Amino acid sequence: MARKNNELVTIDFWNTLVKAEAGGEQRREVRLRALRQVAAEHDTELTIDDISRAKREASKKFDKIWFAEQRTPTSEELVNTIISHLGIPAGDSEKGYLIRQFEESLWEGPPELSRNAREVIENLSGSYRLGLISDTMYSPGRVLRRYLENQGLLDFFEGFVFSDETGFSKPNPRAFKKLLDSHNCNPARSWHIGDLMETDIKGAKNLGMNAILFTGHYKGRYNSDIEIDAEPDHVCETWVEVSEVLL
Repeated sequence: MARKNNELVTIDFWNTLVKAEAGGEQRREVRLRALRQVAAEHDTELTIDDISRAKREASKKFDKIWFAEQRTPTSEELVNTIISHLGIPAGDSEKGYLIRQFEESLWEGPPELSRNAREVIENLSGSYRLGLISDTMYSPGRVLRRYLENQGLLDFFEGFVFSDETGFSKPNPRAFKKLLDSHNCNPARSWHIGDLMETDIKGAKNLGMNAILFTGHYKGRYNSDIEIDAEPDHVCETWVEVSEVLL
């Protein structure tokens, strides 16, 4: 099949390209250990409940900003929320240490690629331009690029949109237009694959793209309070099904 140079397929990272739950416990343990280490320097002992409550506060802040402002708070913002809630008077160097530990916890708990994703992406790259669009939380774009490189996938993608780098997140149309415009691709002949109705499907469809809702790992709406004025063109539970739609 000849490569369609004006057609783009963009792919979400978490719970689409990879299974987010895999490695999650190890990532959480890295962050918990780092928080306890810094707290101990200030003669503060933290319980699991203390940290869980603080992280819930950070998650609430993240979701509020994510959906209301269409951007994602940085790791620095989230770490500051957590240590403020815990009452830890961390200095700049300690904050820097915590931010690095949170961001790089992925190396001790890497997510696993979705089944058949590697093979399908390699095949797709022969027919479409490929891009990756990820709304980031604790794992920034620099970490996710290295993960993709370690998995042998980085070179299949011709462009990346990581919300910590751009300052905007899905469903903001700029998240999709950045890649469409840079490669002069036609939205009506391009596709986005993602797991969230509120961000992936809504953002892609509102811009005139075709959209595939991937349900292999996540099967519900993220925030039922948000009005979703779009429907996916296809719903796929596996990457084999994605391949059948696009190839």
